[in-house]
Amino acid sequence: MKIFVTVGTTQFDALIEYLDSHLPKDYEVLFQIANGEYKPKNFKFITYTDKIDALYQEYDYIITHAGAGTIYKLLDLHKKMIVVPNLDRIDKHQIDIANYMEKNNHVISCIEYSDIPDALKKLPTIKLDLYKKNSFFMSNEICDYIQNEFDD
Repeated sequence: MKIFVTVGTTQFDALIEYLDSHLPKDYEVLFQIANGEYKPKNFKFITYTDKIDALYQEYDYIITHAGAGTIYKLLDLHKKMIVVPNLDRIDKHQIDIANYMEKNNHVISCIEYSDIPDALKKLPTIKLDLYKKNSFFMSNEICDYIQNEFDD
C-alpha cells in the first residue's frame, strides 16, 4: 500500500509522529511535514514540494489534515483519503470541514489517531461518493459589471 501523508503548510507533529510509529513497516509511506519539528524515523519525508500534484497521483491513498484546499484538490482528483483535523491549531474549523466531508460520504474522517489504522484497512473497498463541483456561473456577469464600472 502506497500512502502519502500531507499536512499542508502548517506543522502537525502529533499526526506525523503517531503515523511514523503506528503504520505497518511494509507500507510505502511518504510524509510531507511542512515546518514540523518531528522528523520521521521509519519512513521518508519531505518538507514542501512544487510537485505535490504528481505525488497525489503516484500514491494509492492520502492521509491529510482537514485543510479545505487540500481536500477539494484531492476530491477533484478522485483520490480516496483519510482526513484528520489538526486540533492543535488555534481555530478549530478543520473539525467542521472533516465532519461535513464524512457526513456527505466523500472521505473517512478520523478525529482520534488510533482510528487511522482501521480506516486504512477500509480504504481499498469502501464506496465513497464522488464530489461534484458546481461551476460558478456568475463570472461573466461579474466581469461585465467591473468593466462597465471602469468604462463610465
